[in-house]
Formats: sequence, structure tokens, C-alpha cells
Amino acid sequence: MTEKKKNRIWDVLLIGFMMFGAVELKAQADADDSTWVEMPRMLQKAYKERIVVIKNDTITYRHRWFIPGQYKLQYAGSIGLMSIGFGYAITPTYQPALFFGYLSENFGGSKNSVISISLKNSFYFTKQPLFKYFKPYGGLSINWGNTNNTFRRLPDYYPKEYYFQNKVHFYPFLGGELKFAIHNRYFDGVGVYTEFSAMDAYLLEAIRTEYVKPHMALSMAIGVTFYLR
Repeated sequence: MTEKKKNRIWDVLLIGFMMFGAVELKAQADADDSTWVEMPRMLQKAYKERIVVIKNDTITYRHRWFIPGQYKLQYAGSIGLMSIGFGYAITPTYQPALFFGYLSENFGGSKNSVISISLKNSFYFTKQPLFKYFKPYGGLSINWGNTNNTFRRLPDYYPKEYYFQNKVHFYPFLGGELKFAIHNRYFDGVGVYTEFSAMDAYLLEAIRTEYVKPHMALSMAIGVTFYLR
């Protein structure tokens, strides 16, 4: 199905929702003729902004839902020296983001070049910011790293079950963000965040051995988020 046909289907559904809302509003406006006179203008505005009001509920239809609502730039945090990402606000408390990071000898001092992809699942602890600006959160990242010494399946010359695979890792994290509203044609706000994460393998070693201390498993990240309108 082409993108144009998909848009037509969504537009037809949207018009159906608006007509249903119009019938509801007409029933409530029998005693006020001026409300019904304003209906064509209200329907045009609803179609343009993709906003439909049914009874007391407001439904926002995002025409290009696949366009990210957030863009991120992050330093460190086990996704390379620097990483860029984009995210979505699925709900007020759940906001996933996809990051792409890079690390090399000239860019971070690593002996091997590493390309990382991370799916970060952030869960905010409050719907509204604390003290107007601060939002604490936690979550879990799934990191995929590609370099010359990472393996999804270990080579045959390794003893069986002697090592874990080292291409995919899980990183639980905790952090907080300061978000500030800005008045701009394209952006709704900007946030500065910091977070602490730990690799699953390091956490396991910190629990079962004395060689790896708990603080050795932690990694700190600093980042900036740009929120789109």
C-alpha cells in the first residue's frame, strides 16, 4: 500500500470521527443556534490540526506519526564516546529512543573501532516535573555493539559455556532531566540530562565475585534532548 493511499484511509477515518463529534455537539447545542453556525469552521480547524473532540475527550491524530518528537545528543554512557538518537513520547511516562554511537582510537582512545546501537526504554517516575523543571526516570537499554572482537555466537575455539556472548548487553539505568520550555517555530523545549547505567555482565561479576566492585560496573552519561513541536 502506497503512502498516499494510507493517508487517504487515515483522512477518511478522521472525517468519520469528526462527523460523529459534530452530531454529538449538535445534540448538545439545540438551545444555542450560534454553536451550530460555528461548526463548519470548527471542522476545518479540526481537520487541519488533526484534533477531534468527542464528548469531553480530545483525540489528537498525528498525520506523520513516524516522525520522532525528540532528538538527542549524548556523551559517554556505554554507547560510544558520542552518540545521537531520536525518540518518541508514547505516553507521558514511557519514552523510548534509538541511539547510534561510535568509538575509535582517534575518537575516544579505543584500540578497536566500535559501532553501537542502543534501544533505550525510559520510564519517568512522575507525569509532571518536580519543582517545575526536574523529571527523574529509570529504564533499561538494549545495546548492540559491533567490532572485531564481539560475537553473537562464540567461536568454536572457546570452551562451551565458558564465556557469555558479548554482542548484545542489557543496561539498567537511573537518571534525571532538567527540561526548559522554549518559544520556537520548531522546538517545544530543551532538556539536559545525566544518568548512571551498568552492564549486565559487570553487574553479575560484581555480585558473585570480589574482583569487580559495584562502582566499577557504573557508567555515567550526559546528554541534551531537543523536543519538537
